[in-house]
Order: sequence, then structure tokens, then C-alpha cells
Amino acid sequence: MTAIAESYPNQGKAQKSQFRWLNKRTMKRASRLFALYIMAILVALTSLVPIIWMVKSSFETAEYMRSSQIQFWPIQSTLNNYLNVLTNPNAMIGRSMFNSFIVASLATLLNLVITATAGYSMSRFKFKGKTIFASYLLIFYMIPHTLLLIGMFVMLARLGLVNNWIGLILTYAVGGIPLSTWWLKGYFDSIPFEIEEQAMIDGCSRLEALWRVIIPLATPGVVTVGIFQFVECWNEFMMALTIIQSPKLQLLPVQIVNFMGSQRVEWGPVMAFSVIVAIPAVILFAIAQRGIVSGMMSGFTR
Repeated sequence: MTAIAESYPNQGKAQKSQFRWLNKRTMKRASRLFALYIMAILVALTSLVPIIWMVKSSFETAEYMRSSQIQFWPIQSTLNNYLNVLTNPNAMIGRSMFNSFIVASLATLLNLVITATAGYSMSRFKFKGKTIFASYLLIFYMIPHTLLLIGMFVMLARLGLVNNWIGLILTYAVGGIPLSTWWLKGYFDSIPFEIEEQAMIDGCSRLEALWRVIIPLATPGVVTVGIFQFVECWNEFMMALTIIQSPKLQLLPVQIVNFMGSQRVEWGPVMAFSVIVAIPAVILFAIAQRGIVSGMMSGFTR
């Protein structure tokens, strides 16, 4: 009994030290989480300030826009900037929006067809030069597209694809292959190989198992890659400016520059034009937000 009684104080001291250690650990985690939230808020504010300023300027009159005061809310609101863009024949916003939608949609579809098969091959097959090919994709993605602009233009000119949507669609689709392939490879890695083996045992070929079984299971990843590819094509400027010269075939980012003019820039209508261009991408991300998050995480589950 005496030995047991003497052991109680030691046990109490051990519990107190363990409680202090857990308390310190909890405090460290809380402080790290707090610092992470602060950093996330700062990054979000840094990203949102230009957007807020663009939206604010699109509703502001030219007189108050030139004011030296910094205001994040329009001093005097007006809708004339949007009316100017929508009714001005020089803006051609309807035609350019249709052009951008067609080019971005076809380029995204072509990119997904190519990268789905390429990502599946890199995920499932072992072949010579696989590591070199994967390294080549990463190196190619790191090269700025503007450095390839002259060579791409010369090649398209020799093929007769300058001032043609086909040349621009091929350029957009090929330019997004490295990132899309790596992304889809990660999604295919997260799908067990036994599922397609069972499909092939039931009579499917390798290609049928890919399109009927694997692609439906990888829908979040495919949708994520498709959205990013579409938005990148929607916002791209340099390739569209170089390859397309006809005003009737111009895309939205290039049309904004044409609408600005060379003598005097009316920033109100230009900002309104920019807001109209950004709306489809914002709506697309808002609708597919959950799919994008799940798609981005599904490639890292393995």
C-alpha cells in the first residue's frame, strides 16, 4: 500500500507534464494555422485589388476616374461605359465573343482527346524513353510561349494556316498538352488498374476500357483540365494577335486593344469591356468550383 501511495505523486506529475506538452503542441498548431490564414488573406486581397479596381472603374465617369483620390467605390456611378461597349459598332463584342467561344471550345476538345490518351499511356504503360519524354514535357511547359511565337508563325505561314482559326486552334491545343498530360496522368494513377482489367475480361478492348470505364471515373480530373484549358485559351493574347489579322476573326483579348485606340484611351469603356470578357470565366469557375477542387485533389490520392 505504501509503494502504491508513493507512485501516485509521480503519476500526477507525469500527467501534468503530458498536459503541458499537449498544450504547447496545440498552441504551435494554432499559431501556424493562424499564420497560414493571414497569408491566405493577404494573397487573396492582393489578387482581388486589381479586379475590384477594374469593376469600380467600369462604373465610374471619366471626370472622377481622373481624380487623384483613391476610392474603391465609384464616386459617381454610371452605366454609360457598358452602353458604349454594347452599342458601339467598333467594339464588335458579340462577334469577338462568338469567335473566342468557338476557338476555345474546339481547342479544349482537341487538347483533351490528345492528353487523355497520352496521360493514360504514361500512367499504364512502361516503354523506353518514358522518363525522357516526361522530362521533355516539363521542359517544354517551362518555355514561355512568346519565345516560340516566331517559329510557330513561320510554320503556320508555310502551311497556309495564318489568319485562320484552324492554325490558332492547333496552336492552343498543342500549347496546353504538357500540363494537361501531366495532370491527367495523376488522375489515372489514382484509379486502380484492376477496374480496367475487369472490363477487359468482360470483353472490352484497351481503348474501350479507357473511354467507357476510366474516363467516366476520371470525370472530375477531365473537367478540371478542360476548364483550365478553356480559360487559358479564352484569355490568351499574343498568339491570337500574331496569327489572326482579320477584324472579323479577332478574339476578345485582341479586340479590347483594338477598341482602346491609338490616340486617346477612354478607360471607362475599356474597363467595362474587360469586365464583360471576364464574366464567362468567372461564371464557369463558380459553377464548377466543387468539381475543380475535387479534381485537383484526386490526382494526389495515390
